[in-house]
Amino acid sequence: LARIGAVVFVANNLSEGVDQSTLALPGDQNALIEAVAKANPRTIVVMNTGGAVLTPWRHQVKAILEGWYAGQVDGTAIADVISGRVDPAGRLPVTFPATMTATPTSTPALFPGVNGTVKFGSLSAIGYRWYQSTGHTPAFPFGYGLSYTSFSWSNPTLARTSAGERVSLRVTNTGTRAGTDVVQVYLGYPSGLGEPPMQLRGIGRVTLSPHATKTVDVTLPFSTFSVASGTSMVRAAGTYQIYVAHSSSDVASTLSVTF
Repeated sequence: LARIGAVVFVANNLSEGVDQSTLALPGDQNALIEAVAKANPRTIVVMNTGGAVLTPWRHQVKAILEGWYAGQVDGTAIADVISGRVDPAGRLPVTFPATMTATPTSTPALFPGVNGTVKFGSLSAIGYRWYQSTGHTPAFPFGYGLSYTSFSWSNPTLARTSAGERVSLRVTNTGTRAGTDVVQVYLGYPSGLGEPPMQLRGIGRVTLSPHATKTVDVTLPFSTFSVASGTSMVRAAGTYQIYVAHSSSDVASTLSVTF
């Protein structure tokens, strides 16, 4: 068992119309993971959860596979990924916090609310934008994901087209097996507009054979560069930063455009 590793499945049970009181895995599942990882350092944790959970044991295990609620094909899908038959090409649609206190809803006013009122705050206080605005480092950032192969990015460029601002870059599979990479494009608005530091505005997904290279294009429509002004959306004058990134916390290159 020590040679081939161990696989631990854990889960939570979420439902519409019911709030969670904690992001911790229910029961003694954390203790189970820690015990197995202590006995076998080649432990893989498969999580069937409906959202982000706390992972206090993340540095003690070899790998974590988030399977979400995959339905009746869950077992087949997980087996394909763990065995290497399928490249794990997903990217996190949420942020996994490092601790319960380092979240956008860490005070009673934000959750569950005080006197029946919940204060959501501004856009900068929601999701991955809160982590960027406050400087908190999550366990796993929004947009994060790994592959069984490796990729390199090169030659990021920006060109104006009739459809908007087109971001282009070359993606190369530098590994020995086929895999899928995801280019994420975030936008930073001119200062003084009250917008979050970065906001996801486009993605480009590419599957490549070993040593293959392809140009990935992501077009940001001109409407992307608009902000709310009263009851209208307007394009504010100034310089916009365009971040080409692997995740919300891993920017590979920065471009800019001025209107």
